[in-house]
Amino acid sequence: MAIVDQFPFPIHELRAQELVRAMAGFYRSEREAVPFVAPFGVDPLEITPGNNALNLWFELLGKLAAQGTVRAAVKATRDQFPNNPRAPFLDSLLGGDEAPVSAEPVGQDDPGFDDGVTAPEALLFHDDLTMPTGRLPGLIATLTKMVELAPAICLLRVENNFGSFFGTGFRIGGDHVLSNHHVLFPKGQKATRVQADFGFDVDATGASLAVTSLAGTVDNIVGEKGDDWAVVAVQGMNAGWPVLSLDDPQTPKVGDTAFILQHPGGQQQRLGFVRNTISDVTDGTIKYITDTQPGSSGAPVLDRVGRLIGLHHAGGRAVEVAGMPPVSKNEGIRISRVLERMQANGMG
Repeated sequence: MAIVDQFPFPIHELRAQELVRAMAGFYRSEREAVPFVAPFGVDPLEITPGNNALNLWFELLGKLAAQGTVRAAVKATRDQFPNNPRAPFLDSLLGGDEAPVSAEPVGQDDPGFDDGVTAPEALLFHDDLTMPTGRLPGLIATLTKMVELAPAICLLRVENNFGSFFGTGFRIGGDHVLSNHHVLFPKGQKATRVQADFGFDVDATGASLAVTSLAGTVDNIVGEKGDDWAVVAVQGMNAGWPVLSLDDPQTPKVGDTAFILQHPGGQQQRLGFVRNTISDVTDGTIKYITDTQPGSSGAPVLDRVGRLIGLHHAGGRAVEVAGMPPVSKNEGIRISRVLERMQANGMG
């Protein structure tokens, strides 16, 4: 039986956990979620107030399951967001098909990652999505650079004894692809199979491009859980594809911009570039408001001229602060730390 038809809601299943994360991404606050579920039999007065988005949707899906309306709610979400990258995942649930899930995301329960959004961080951006026209040439140059670098990014499809997972990776030279430890070691166990899909993207008209799917060499995966990095060898990459160099690690600053080329939700490549402000920098990490989703893990964090500044690895909860729309603070490992640890392991 499909998880959208089960009662109680089977939260022990990975796809059910993925649905919690997906719904929390669609409706990130009580203000959005409570009116949405009311027509499906959930009494707003019975919902625990003050929950973050993940805990809220854990509760709501349980209540929807008790009403037998999870399927109807998922279908309504699918109809409301037909072009969202998560739509194919919802389709797989509605059709009863198997679907890979994101590698166990780091962040929400990691004591080392404080994803609380402060009022100053929330006010780093306003809800004004316009910009001075005098800055357009700089933005055009940045976006042009992102297009040039896009062929270096790949969707990683990973398997081990726990199931099938996905994340993002990118070419760092030769036959090496960098990603997160939690992507290449799902649930702490090394991958038994890795496929790197390059060119999983669309053209200017929205038509899908041809994908080059290459096998990773799982025997030689090297990585560390502590700084959440891992490298896998992938044979057959086109020598003409760009390389994201680790040789010139930049020092990001609060207020700088952070661009992320990624495969959110395991879908075709997207660029995070709106409200993409860096909010905090430490010796080992960088935090930013740039939008990500499960599946973005392992993506490169780039500055405005396309230089590596981080390795995305953690997504925070959406928080409402200072009357602003919900904001998520996300985190990457600074690329200087990744390079240091790679060299300590005889790489780089």
